[in-house]
Amino acid sequence: MLTCLALVAFNVASLGDIPKMSTDIEAEARALSIVSTMSPDFVSRIETFSADADRLSASLRNAGVGQDMPCIFQSIASDARERAAEFSAADTTAEQDAAFMNLRVLMEDTVMLAPLAASAAADRAEERNIALR
Repeated sequence: MLTCLALVAFNVASLGDIPKMSTDIEAEARALSIVSTMSPDFVSRIETFSADADRLSASLRNAGVGQDMPCIFQSIASDARERAAEFSAADTTAEQDAAFMNLRVLMEDTVMLAPLAASAAADRAEERNIALR
């Protein structure tokens, strides 16, 4: 298994903020997955999505939410940067179609995984509450 590096350069959110971050990332993934026209603004939105996924990853790690979930969102962020690069480099309709397909797959995965991140954060918060009793 690959070792994930800490993302200390990002502002991390508190454990209580993670569910909202997860919901926001899920909503943006849904919005990005239905776009069908490439534009500079669209590429910028993918890059912003990537930064948000990086922040979620760092926040999950900082909150002590198991190793897998932070790594998953770090990978999502990296993949999103790759998708943005694909769109920027796409010169033909076939290349754009392939980039859209790759992006949709990533966004569908994100839609499925974001609620799990929120749930993992809630579980971690409950563990902390029990430990404080």
